[in-house]
Amino acid sequence: MTVQRVAAYPKPSSPTARVPNGKPAILVVDDENGPRQALRMLLKDAHEVFLAEDVPSALDIMAQMPVDLVITDIRMPMYSGVELLRIIKEQCPETEVIILTGFAHLDTAMQAVEYGAFAYIEKPFDNDTMLRHVRAGLDKRRQEHERRVLERLAIEANRFETLGRLVAGIIHDMGSPLSVAGSQIEMILSNPNRSNLMERLETMRSQVEHCNEMVRSAMNLLRYDSQPLSPFHLSDLVDTCLHLAHPLLRNQNVEVTTDLAPDMPSVIMDLVLVRQAVLNLITNACHAMKKQENVQRITIRTWTEGDWACLSVEDNGPGIPEEHSERVFDTFFTTKGKKGTGLGLAVVQNVMRRHDGSATLVDRPGRGALFVLKFPVPTEEELLHSFHQACEATEDPV
Repeated sequence: MTVQRVAAYPKPSSPTARVPNGKPAILVVDDENGPRQALRMLLKDAHEVFLAEDVPSALDIMAQMPVDLVITDIRMPMYSGVELLRIIKEQCPETEVIILTGFAHLDTAMQAVEYGAFAYIEKPFDNDTMLRHVRAGLDKRRQEHERRVLERLAIEANRFETLGRLVAGIIHDMGSPLSVAGSQIEMILSNPNRSNLMERLETMRSQVEHCNEMVRSAMNLLRYDSQPLSPFHLSDLVDTCLHLAHPLLRNQNVEVTTDLAPDMPSVIMDLVLVRQAVLNLITNACHAMKKQENVQRITIRTWTEGDWACLSVEDNGPGIPEEHSERVFDTFFTTKGKKGTGLGLAVVQNVMRRHDGSATLVDRPGRGALFVLKFPVPTEEELLHSFHQACEATEDPV
């Protein structure tokens, strides 16, 4: 079976909203009126049921209102149910899809599984079987929605935690430029007619701007507006993270070594979230080495590995005990007692999942901790699409 591509389609509405009566919303898509009406009668008592005769009509409905579950036939004019499934999973991954077909074939079943169909049911269907799949699909959608809500809350909480770890160093750093600016003011007040007045004013201006930059850096850790993913280089990201973490690294006398590949491919990412993940790894490494007497060292590397762009953060601390290695990415798991929230590495894992990548702890007993992040290398078409989306998002409204 050849999957057709929809050249342009309305973006489905967010599934986090609800229909006015609070019932789960189900969209039935079939080019034959009989099956559409049969499913409407079966489901209408407990659900809000919407009907569409083809894929464009279905997408029009989904662009106007949230849908929890879609039941779609495979064979329809213009575009197939598998193509509808692909679009839904790209735009609204929480929405579950049941594929309904009167012509079961292995290739269509495999495509349905590949794109994430919840169930694959042959016509004519048994009502009890259909209702059982609908209930299970809605339950899975609810659980996935709750998981994503908790994930977002964890990321927000971790952002404040990360800021708390860095703000003490930032405040300490602000003391120096403020002291310089203050001394310049005292000298000007003592003799306003100094010949080098403009030079001293320029010194004050640069020190004030330095303070402003530190404040902006701190505020950027808190500020997060959802934006389209954009192309970035991992090596540039490392430089940004080390700049933000500099006060913490300096105050703890941590030596940082970087080995950044010069020819890294661009990666499509949410810069704020990935930056937060890398900062988590850096601050966790600092915390792990804090009490050791020997030199504290962090090594950050970037490299490519097949179709993956990789970044690693390594420390020479005590490492992670073997009995904890399987749980380090679990939400709320911490070895720091009351001092830890258990969010840092869980957020790293969640951020990487959002980017279709991975976060792993390399097994190195007694040799410190080594975490590796892997991002998929995008195609030229994906890069171009991402670039255009980013440009559209930054355009001034007319």
